[in-house]
Amino acid sequence: MNFHAMMKEYKTIDVQSKLEKDNPHEFIKIVLNELLTNMKTLSMALKEGPKVSSVKSRAFSQSLASIMVLQSSLDFENGQPIAGNLNDLYNYCRTEIIKCYKEQTTEGLESSILVITDIFEAWVEISNSV
Repeated sequence: MNFHAMMKEYKTIDVQSKLEKDNPHEFIKIVLNELLTNMKTLSMALKEGPKVSSVKSRAFSQSLASIMVLQSSLDFENGQPIAGNLNDLYNYCRTEIIKCYKEQTTEGLESSILVITDIFEAWVEISNSV
């Protein structure tokens, strides 16, 4: 097994171990936190880094993956209208991340970070009361 395959397996095992001991609320909190971290990294890389950067590419792809996970976790049957509103916010953030990455700007990304920060803070408050 080569180094990259081992690292990928390690990261998968690490995520699985976190999820096995945590509840669904904790899982969403972890994903939101990862999304924020990756969006902030992307913003910094867009502002300060070279035009082509592995850090920028990784933060971009991880941000989109986190949004996909969050959207797939929404319960549209039982969670309306909140699920619909969250889906709209996640779509907005996804669109802004792609636009900023493509145009090498941060304005829409910064507003998306504020949106996700608000969702994260609300989620922390909810999970603390559960």
